[in-house]
Parts: sequence; C-alpha cells; structure tokens
Amino acid sequence: MKKVIVFDTAIGTSNLGDIVILESLENQLDFLLENCFVVRYATHLKNFNFLTYLRLRAKRRYANECDYKFIMGTNLLSYDIFNTRRQWQIGALTWPLYKNVVVAGVGTTQGKRKPTLYTKWIYKKVLSKDIIHSVRDDESCEMLQSMGFKAINTGCPTLWKLTPEHCSQIPQNKASRAVFSLSGFKDQLDRTQDGKMLEIIRKNYDKIYFWCQTTEDEKYIDTFADTVKIPRIYSLDVLGRLLDEGDIDYIGTRLHGGVFAMQHKVRSVIISIDHRARGFKQTNNIVTLERSEIEKLDEMINSNFKTEIVLNQKNIDLWKSQFKAASQK
Repeated sequence: MKKVIVFDTAIGTSNLGDIVILESLENQLDFLLENCFVVRYATHLKNFNFLTYLRLRAKRRYANECDYKFIMGTNLLSYDIFNTRRQWQIGALTWPLYKNVVVAGVGTTQGKRKPTLYTKWIYKKVLSKDIIHSVRDDESCEMLQSMGFKAINTGCPTLWKLTPEHCSQIPQNKASRAVFSLSGFKDQLDRTQDGKMLEIIRKNYDKIYFWCQTTEDEKYIDTFADTVKIPRIYSLDVLGRLLDEGDIDYIGTRLHGGVFAMQHKVRSVIISIDHRARGFKQTNNIVTLERSEIEKLDEMINSNFKTEIVLNQKNIDLWKSQFKAASQK
C-alpha cells in the first residue's frame, strides 16, 4: 500500500481561492491519490507543537515512512518566512513533519527578492531534493532553482483543464449578467480605481452579483455606495451553479475567482493588481487588464475576445509522470 500525506492548503484558510487550487490539483492527481492511503495535515494551521509531535509516534512514523508528501498549491513560497500572511505554519522545531515534501503548483507571496538565510535553511531541510517540484510561474521556478532544487513551471493546476477544446466553448461576446470581485486585503485596496470598475460593471450589465472570496472582500464592498442590494455569493458550490446557468461574465481582482469561472466555461476578465496575475498572464495568456488602466474596461467588456489559455503540456506531463509509475505498482 502506497502512503501519501497531503498538506491541505484549504484547512483553516480564509481565502476560498485555496479550495479552487486544492480541488483542481487533486483532480489532476486522482490516478495516484485514489490508489493510496491518504492522510491530511494542514499548512495554514499548526498541526501540533513540538512536544505533541514527539509523543504522537504513529503520526511521526507515518510522516517518516510515507511514499509522498504534497503541498497542494497556493502562494506558499516566500523569500522571508517571517514576513508573509502566515500561510505556512512551519518552524525550526516542527519542520521534520515536512521532510522530503513536494510542492505542487505553488507560487510566491512576495515580489522577487533575495531569500533570507533562515528561509533557505528551512527549505533545504524540508523540500525534496530528488523529485521535480511544480511551480506556477517563472519567478517561483527561479527561486527554487537558485537554492539547488529541481523545479519546472507547470502553470497553476487550476488552469490545466483549460485545454483548447475547453476554451473553445467559452463565449466571446458580452453576457447580460456579471459576477464581480474586489480584493479586500489592505495592501490591495484602491478605492478610486475599484470604484470606477464598479461603475463600469453597473453600466454594462442588467444583473450583477458579488463574489466574496474572503471575509475582507465583503467588508470592502460595503464601503461603496448603493451596494447593499447586490446579491452576495459565499460558496463555491453556489458560484458554480450560477456560472453554469450561462449568460454571465466574470470581472474582478480575485484571480482564482476568474479561473474558477473559466473552468465553468465563463468569459472572464481578471483585473491585475499584483505579480500573481501578471505571472499567469505571462505564462498562460489569461485575459487581464491592469487596474491602473481600468478606464479601458468598458471597451473590453463590449468587444469580442477569445479565451486562449497557453499550457506548457510538456512540463505538466513531465511532472505528473514522476508519480504515474508508482501508482501502477
């Protein structure tokens, strides 16, 4: 029996985009996971302190003996572990739980910089040196390679199903309804440009809905005038059903809200506000518009455009092939 640990990036998360990434990646690895005994630990929460770790021999033994450990997506990597939103609860005493872990479709939390000595020390303790890691952009790939790890840019696993056949079914014309998003994180606010975006969306659609990807997003939308009556969506299941009804566009600053919409064959414009969306644009050709150029959104909404996601299928297949042989034994 093959044993696997999935470090679940959706446990304890306050961002539903992490669930989109996790479920997409697990679907891509179903050939392996369905034939293994899988134990789940968290990344965003501490699994247990060091003393508890020493006492829980069964969990420690499983972590030492399992065949694979995966960290499933999200922007988990960092140039400075102490200067992040604390997505990865890992420390100098509890790192053995993660030893020989493989990152899958992972990105970075910050713009490019030099990794701190402590960050390098942790990564060299826990990341597998034998297996090729999957990252979702060139910046993350360069970061791991600079520290001596094998890594390839596969793009984000949420995009792997967006093949040319899938994208050909995404409408090119404007719909009559739209679901939109705004990021409520303090370092991503821009009331002037976000307000202009909201005005343009209201002008162009008969019915609009707001996607609350985090609790901060709803707090933010509430600060704008006349938004109380806009229907709010809090569940991915509800969002999926709405998108599947058709005649709807997605527009917003939430990257994985837009990718989820494309998975449901919905025309999407992702408003770029940080390096992640720009990395997706560079690597995978997602449709984006810089927030600083939000005045162009009206024309973009009313134009016809194709969704033509570019996948590095060679790298995707290479990364997955490392585990296919094991799944057949």
